[in-house]
Amino acid sequence: MVYPLAISIALLFLGARASPVQQSTVSTNSLLQRNPSSALGTGYKSCDALVAAGLEDAVFFPPDAEYEASITSYYSIAVQQLRPWCIVRPETSDQVSRALTALVASSPAGSWDIAVRGGGHSHFASNNVANGVTIDLSRMNSTVYNVDSQIAAIGPGSRWGSVYSEVEKYGRSLTGGRLGSVGVSGLVLGGGISFHTGTRGFSCDAIRNFEVVLSNGSIVNANEGENADLFKALKGGSSNFGIVTRFDMETFEAAPGGIYGGGLRYAYEHKMAILNQLVRVTDMNHEHPEDAMPVAFISSGSGPTTISVNTVNTLGNENSTSFAPLAAIPNIGDTRKRLSYGQLITAAPDDGGERTVWFSICFQNKMEVLTKLMDLYDAFVEDLGQAIPGGNLTIQFILQPLPKHYSQPKRAGGGGGGNVLGLEKTLTQNSIIWNAIVKVQTVEQEALARTRLAALVANLEAFADLNDASTPWRFLNYVNPAQDPIKSYGEENVKFLKEVAAKYDPQGIFQTRVSGGFKLSRVS
Repeated sequence: MVYPLAISIALLFLGARASPVQQSTVSTNSLLQRNPSSALGTGYKSCDALVAAGLEDAVFFPPDAEYEASITSYYSIAVQQLRPWCIVRPETSDQVSRALTALVASSPAGSWDIAVRGGGHSHFASNNVANGVTIDLSRMNSTVYNVDSQIAAIGPGSRWGSVYSEVEKYGRSLTGGRLGSVGVSGLVLGGGISFHTGTRGFSCDAIRNFEVVLSNGSIVNANEGENADLFKALKGGSSNFGIVTRFDMETFEAAPGGIYGGGLRYAYEHKMAILNQLVRVTDMNHEHPEDAMPVAFISSGSGPTTISVNTVNTLGNENSTSFAPLAAIPNIGDTRKRLSYGQLITAAPDDGGERTVWFSICFQNKMEVLTKLMDLYDAFVEDLGQAIPGGNLTIQFILQPLPKHYSQPKRAGGGGGGNVLGLEKTLTQNSIIWNAIVKVQTVEQEALARTRLAALVANLEAFADLNDASTPWRFLNYVNPAQDPIKSYGEENVKFLKEVAAKYDPQGIFQTRVSGGFKLSRVS
């Protein structure tokens, strides 16, 4: 953003012959520009510490254009409305180390926190802060493919659209996200589901090395042979251990001719037929692991619900038997075609700009639970549609197959160091991930939507429990802050994660001073 008035005033003062009083005014106005005078200080000891650490060219204050560019690029408008005292935008791991070291050394007295932002796609305020400093990694957004090792070195500020754009130049693909605007860091550290998960595992399982800045400022590598416990913990353990500054991810040959995928749109009257197909596809996915079929029910609260069925075959098969029965259900739109993975995930951008409320649970792949969910959905849409004016509301209930075989290692030859998701014990039956997303415009609407949706979640969880259809795992990338995804990894994994956090962050900086995310210290 540009602030011509502020710039004009600054130039006016700089071009005038200043009296002693005017000289004081010059200094004050300079303080409000980028990189305030370290001699005078900024008024914020934490920001002063960053300047003293030699990061003055990477530290920004309002109304700097770089500050505003960082703020306005967040996915959620609720996160955009948080205004940190200053934002540091490092470009190298060394700068991240210097920034973190300086901030940790600054007294925590008062009430301020450190936030860390990767791609900026979080739906709640886990990656920004109002009182304190945000470390914005979005400048570290390169993807470098090594032809010899077939490894892609991915920066923590990258988003999946640009990552695929780079590796596809070499005829390669990887187990990345399903939306181009989603950030790499949050998705991988939360586990990450890909259209390739059925054949290649979760996104975190494809990481061969993490470069990490620890709370003491040291830069370490975590892989199977070096800091192996940290390597495993980072695969699902979120932001509890350090700041990841590089993801070294394995690639594989992209499907010749591309994958085959896109969306089918249906009228709501076909909901039961679609749900029956979802159950069937989920149950047979072990036979066709290259197929994926998320189903979304979408409503504005005032108009009719539409159903979007996204069918993807990662081998490029246009006639997969998984999806053949859908042809018998009349559709009102079909965008399926052959294209690259990168083209698919950037075809429908989701850049945010609203207030969003997310919740998620998992349950067994049973029709009675899905039927109950649709009853709850109908009542929810009617209730919220009456309370929130038209045009200010979007409701999405997304259902995704979570077949039992997702719990099994997919890496060729085994190995990989494992992850901490705990699915080998919690995913005992074919299941469904349900992700509810409500998009609104005002803080009052957000509070209302959150209250209503939380009650719906409790109702559905109780129904699943009563009908012996619960799947206790919670997908960290989708849940609400009111939920406890790490506990769902199981007691053994929680114990392991806490031990790793204590080893690599003995002062508990990432539990007490770095805000956001799901903290191990809060898991009982």
